[in-house]
Amino acid sequence: MSGDNLRRVATGKTMGDRPDERLTPLGGSDDPRANDTASRDAIPESLLTSVIDDVTAGDLAVDDGMVTQSLDEILLALIALSDDETHGTGLMEELSRLFDAQLSPGTVYPRLHDLEADDTLTVHELVQTKQYSITDTAAAESQIETAAYRHLLIGMFLHASLDAL
Repeated sequence: MSGDNLRRVATGKTMGDRPDERLTPLGGSDDPRANDTASRDAIPESLLTSVIDDVTAGDLAVDDGMVTQSLDEILLALIALSDDETHGTGLMEELSRLFDAQLSPGTVYPRLHDLEADDTLTVHELVQTKQYSITDTAAAESQIETAAYRHLLIGMFLHASLDAL
């Protein structure tokens, strides 16, 4: 994929004094605010297939720093996807299983507390543990989607740069 196959689309959100923009493949919906699966699936199939094959084969590993950088969004996604085990220890076990990330409680719990303070999460006090659930689904979805697009932008840029090598 070359850079010519990408277009800049404003997301409608602002970051400082500039509208937030993302690069998307040419074609598809012209409305960047369309909140449907089709707009989220605009990643080139060949790129997705390649990444999925590498992940399945165990050829890709994620650096703990990258996990930490997107920890809030990953925690929100894990909580949204989980039927149970949304306590801190269970979430850290999932981070280890999915990303081989060995994050300390001193890294994970403050992030959970910050998400609770932002009213994105609710904490349910149980006898010996706390369970987390998403309170503000719109905020959680927006935060996850923004992080996903930023990571995809970088990935698509790097993938497109391979043609120049």
